[in-house]
Amino acid sequence: MPLLTREDVRRQSAFAWICILALLAMAAWFWDLEKRNAAMGTLLALLGCLGLILPPRERMEVLPHRIRALPRRVDAAPILATLISSPGYGLNWFYGVNPYDEIVHLLSGFLAGMVFVALLQADGRPRERAGLVLAASGFGLALGAGWEVFEWATDLIGDWTDTWTDVLLTGAGATIAGAVARRSVPPR
Repeated sequence: MPLLTREDVRRQSAFAWICILALLAMAAWFWDLEKRNAAMGTLLALLGCLGLILPPRERMEVLPHRIRALPRRVDAAPILATLISSPGYGLNWFYGVNPYDEIVHLLSGFLAGMVFVALLQADGRPRERAGLVLAASGFGLALGAGWEVFEWATDLIGDWTDTWTDVLLTGAGATIAGAVARRSVPPR
């Protein structure tokens, strides 16, 4: 059987492909601005995103059921997260006196929270909205804390205020995702 079949390609998210094209355009823009490292980093991120969305996970038996059942509509989430954070690195927007870093953490938390909630709901079991919100909140806080540990380990970290606000904003974004997710239990 070929690696990708026509059926696999039909399952792909059109919006994810649009986001891939936007990421490619961003890399070209960085190259035009003579930000070669940013352009190459964006292209590497694009390859990583393709590695996430291209595999035909629906027919990959070695993957856990929840990942195989993950709806293709969430494939755009990592690409969007890459799109919103790339200018921060490529144009140094993370280091200016602006709310860019905070917006990126909130939106990235929201996108990651949407994928997390979709993974929770992939088993088809009923879940109350309060449970989804609580689970998404915990996930977002853990994700934010994990990212801040990464920033510390790679010497990207700002000051203490930057650290705790980034964790809270990532958690808040994931919480919002849990709150706006489609209920997986019919209304009573």
